[in-house]
Amino acid sequence: MTHSRSEPGVGTGGIPDPTGWEDPLTGLDGPDLWRRVLVAEVSRSLRYGTRLTVVAVELQGLDVLAVTWGEDVARHTLREAAQGVLRTSRSSDYCARIAPARLGVVLTETDEIAAINFVERVREHAPKKLPRGAESITFSFGWASPKRGEPADALVRRAETRLMMELLG
Repeated sequence: MTHSRSEPGVGTGGIPDPTGWEDPLTGLDGPDLWRRVLVAEVSRSLRYGTRLTVVAVELQGLDVLAVTWGEDVARHTLREAAQGVLRTSRSSDYCARIAPARLGVVLTETDEIAAINFVERVREHAPKKLPRGAESITFSFGWASPKRGEPADALVRRAETRLMMELLG
């Protein structure tokens, strides 16, 4: 759904690609669990007509932070940002790190309009919890709800397209 299962690499700011079921760097779920949950929840949403929105959250500026303050500070900042997103979500939602500086969130029982509320809460609260020196870190978002018959990977692509529009715009 995002990124291949190739050998783990090193991405933004020296932060490694996430792998496996759990991400020890952030304390969130890993990309393998993300894919499993995503497929199951999209299938459930399409079958039973329940609301669901997938959100992609990109942290920008970790590479600059790593150069300025070091990779340890960049990793600590990523962890704090991820925990901020997790704290802003509900216990019924799923949060995972799916790329070096990207988080994926499955918002259950949430349509795209309600997802905007989640995005705004994260924009407001998560940066306040970042460590000193991380003021240059920004959060960008893309989100999408499944359309009838749409597979999970197409849903993620639509959310990532919206994310790219925000990153470029």
